Amino acid sequence: MTPRVRSALLGLGVGLALADSSIVTLALPEILAEFDVSITTVAWVLTSFNLVLAVSAVPAAYFARRAPRVVFVVGSVVFAAASLACGLAPSFEVLLVARCAQGVGAALLVVAALDLLSLTAGDDARAARMWVVAGVLGAALGPAAGGILTETLGWESIFLVQVPVVLAVLLAASRLASRRLEAPAGRPHLTANAALLLLSGGLVAALFLLVLMLVDGWGLSPAAAGIGVTVMPLAAVAAARLVPTSVSSATRISSGIVLAGGGLAALGLLPRAGWAWTVPPQLLVGVGIGLALSALTERAVAGRSAQVVHGGWTLAARHAGVVLGLVLLAPVLTTALDRNEDRAVRAGAAEVLDSEIAALDKLRVAQDVLDEIERARGAGELPRVAAAFEERSATDEYRALVAGLQDQLDRAVTDAFSTPFLLAAALAFAALVPMWLGRWEPL
Repeated sequence: MTPRVRSALLGLGVGLALADSSIVTLALPEILAEFDVSITTVAWVLTSFNLVLAVSAVPAAYFARRAPRVVFVVGSVVFAAASLACGLAPSFEVLLVARCAQGVGAALLVVAALDLLSLTAGDDARAARMWVVAGVLGAALGPAAGGILTETLGWESIFLVQVPVVLAVLLAASRLASRRLEAPAGRPHLTANAALLLLSGGLVAALFLLVLMLVDGWGLSPAAAGIGVTVMPLAAVAAARLVPTSVSSATRISSGIVLAGGGLAALGLLPRAGWAWTVPPQLLVGVGIGLALSALTERAVAGRSAQVVHGGWTLAARHAGVVLGLVLLAPVLTTALDRNEDRAVRAGAAEVLDSEIAALDKLRVAQDVLDEIERARGAGELPRVAAAFEERSATDEYRALVAGLQDQLDRAVTDAFSTPFLLAAALAFAALVPMWLGRWEPL
C-alpha cells in the first residue's frame, strides 16, 4: 500500500469518526418517533457522543503516544462495533449506550491517526494539516450525509454504512511500524484551545440548528436540507485550499472568526423563510470554518513535542465547545418556539377572520387549526397547516387562507430561531478574546 493511499484511508477514518458529532441531526425526528421519547431526551443522541469524545480525547492521546498503531486498531474496532449496535438498537437506552461507546472509539481512532499520519507523510506539520482538514470536512459534511441517508434508507443506515467503511480504514494500520514517544508533552496551547472551544460552541448553530430549521421549521425533506447545507463544507474546503500559505495564522484566525460570527448573525436576521436566504450566510460561515478552525488547530498542534497529545487537547476543546453550544442554545430555542407559537396562533386567528371564506366556516376552520396545533404540540413537532384543510374543497379562498397561515407559521419559526443564532454569533465572536489575550503566548 502506497503512503498516499494509507494517508487517504487514515484521513477517511478521521473524517468519518468526527462526522458522527453531527450526522444524526436530521435523523432525530425519526428516532424520536420510533422510540417515543421527549425532545429533550432525544437530544442526548447528539450530546452524549460529543461529551464522551471530549472527555476521552486527552487520555486516548496519552495512550496513543506510546502505541499509536494498537490504539488506532482498538479505536476502529470499538467504533465499528458501536456503530453496528446503534443501527440495530432495540431501545433508546441501547442506542444511547452505543453512542457513548462510539465516542470512546472515535477518540482513540482520531488521536492515533494523527501520529500514524506523521509516519506516512514523513512530516509532522503536513500530517497536522491533513488531520485538521479531514476532521473539519467530516464534521461539516455530517448533516448532509445524515439527511440523505435518513430519507433514502432510514436513520439506522447512518450507522450501518459506517461499519464496512471503518473496517476498510483498518487497512491503513497494516504493516505500519509503531513508535514510542518518551519526550515530555509540554503544556497545551491554552489560548488556541480556548478559542477553539468558543468558536465550536457557536458553530453548533450552523451544524445543528440550521438543518433543524430547514426540516422541522420550513418543511424541507431531510435529503433536500442535507444537500442545501453542503454550501458550508464546500466553502470551508475552498477557503482552506485557496488562501495562500504566506498569510499568517493570526490573520486567518481573526478573519475566520469574524466571518463565521458574521454568518451566524446573518442567519439570525433572515428576512423571511426560504432556503435561498441561507446561502450567503452559509458561505460566510463556511469560509470562516476553513480559515479559523484549521489555523487554530494547527497553532495548537503543529511544531509541538508529542504532537499526538496536543491533538487530543484540541479534540477535547472542540467537542467540549459543541456540548457547551448544545447546552446553551437548545433551551433558548425551546423557549423561543413556545413564545412564538402563541404569537402565531393569534396571527393565524386574525388570518382566518380576515379571509374570504364563508362566515359560518370561519369558526370551524379556526377550531380545526387549533386542534392541529394541539396535536403537533403533543407530538413534539410543528403543526401541519394543510392538515386542517384536507377535507375541504380546494377553492381559491381556501388556498389563499392556507398560504396565509403557512406564511404566519414560517414567520414564527424563523423568528424563533433568530435568538439562538444571534447567541451563537456572540459565542463565536468571543473566540477573539483568548486570541487577543494570547498574542504574547509563544507558538
